[in-house]
Amino acid sequence: MITTIIFDWDDVITLGSKEGYFACYHKALEGVGVVLPPGEEQKRILAKWGETHRDELGELLREQPQLLDRASEIYEKELFGDTYVDELFILDGTAEVLKTLSLSYKLGVATGIHPGMLYKRVIPRFHIPDVFSEVLSSYDIPDPSKRKPDPYTALALMRRLGSKPEETVVVGDAKNDVLMAERSGCVPVVVLTGHLNKKQAEELGVRYIIPDLRSMPDILSYMACQT
Repeated sequence: MITTIIFDWDDVITLGSKEGYFACYHKALEGVGVVLPPGEEQKRILAKWGETHRDELGELLREQPQLLDRASEIYEKELFGDTYVDELFILDGTAEVLKTLSLSYKLGVATGIHPGMLYKRVIPRFHIPDVFSEVLSSYDIPDPSKRKPDPYTALALMRRLGSKPEETVVVGDAKNDVLMAERSGCVPVVVLTGHLNKKQAEELGVRYIIPDLRSMPDILSYMACQT
């Protein structure tokens, strides 16, 4: 029986995150006078996706590491300004679904979003209800090897929530979410509002694929009927 849901945040709860991050990284590069071909810029960002912004910028500036501190300052200014949040939106009914789920399940978040951005800008802007018992960000995990797709984040959240892997689903939009779920013994659920499309999710062996977060009650009911 499922008792616990661990959500990724970006492009699962709030959408448009990928575009927001890309815009911030691009402005950081512009600010230090670095120009990469669009395809190369995107490739480098995706290579470190889900890690801290300094890790991302380190990859983008690997030929000019001396620019990292200045680029980080610019990125943080854009992130905590309007560049990132102006790209975000939520689907109608998201808050109501989260409230409904919280009545029957323990909810946690495993995310790469900066905690300050999440609590000070995103949650208030979109009136996200206070339904998450635990939130663990990659910024809270100093050892990069323990971030997604390593199982550490999911295992730590389950330990805090008093949950078992076989009772837990991980809801995400990206390959690293699926891998973290599998490596921690949880059941992955993919939402098609971010990185993965249906074919890619199926190729990863994911059984439970839904259009967006609002389908979670239906898929959980379906999963309950399969046990």
